[in-house]
Amino acid sequence: MMGKHSEQGLKIKELEETIALKDQEIKDIKFSVADILLQIRTINESNNYSDPSIKRRKISELCTDTRYELLIDEIDDFYKKEKQQAKIIELPNTDQSTK
Repeated sequence: MMGKHSEQGLKIKELEETIALKDQEIKDIKFSVADILLQIRTINESNNYSDPSIKRRKISELCTDTRYELLIDEIDDFYKKEKQQAKIIELPNTDQSTK
């Protein structure tokens, strides 16, 4: 049996690990968004497109794709948490017939 202090220490360690993972996730998102912003800036400043609507379309596609990727990650995380918290209800076994 664990002592009260051991349980608290274990819980603190788990929380610190969770915080570290979340901090890394935030850092990854910041770098990803910074990369996307650089791509948008490059598209905006390029002279390769004669029609301005092409630039707008490319920037719009980049923004839309990035937004969906971020939302999909959030939805996946939400369902993982829901699945972890879900309780499985087991029905009792009976010898009764359904006839």
